[in-house]
Amino acid sequence: MSKVKKRIRPTKEQRHELNRLLDDVVKIGHTNERNCRCTKCTKLNNYSEYIGLLDKQEIDDGRWDRRRLETKHRHEKDAIQVTKLAYQGCKREEIANRIGRSRDYVSKLAVEFDIEIQSK
Repeated sequence: MSKVKKRIRPTKEQRHELNRLLDDVVKIGHTNERNCRCTKCTKLNNYSEYIGLLDKQEIDDGRWDRRRLETKHRHEKDAIQVTKLAYQGCKREEIANRIGRSRDYVSKLAVEFDIEIQSK
């Protein structure tokens, strides 16, 4: 049998406090921030959890943002290696073998970071 969550209705005072916190967040322009850690957004999240409107499981833990940043950093590091090897006169195949990535990945980095690599 599945758990059915009972809808929680905040009291009048809680609604006013929630609206005040939402107004503060909107004033600073964080309307589309998924996982902001500023004081205003943190206060809103904490208060929403406190009154029972928000569960911990429903909050995005920022995994996707962290993964996106890790990918970006990895691409930047690889682009530096590709640039160094390209200036040494290596071709795409050689660069791919030396950095341990595929030829298509090297081509993608060359386009993304505007790196000139010698043709065959």
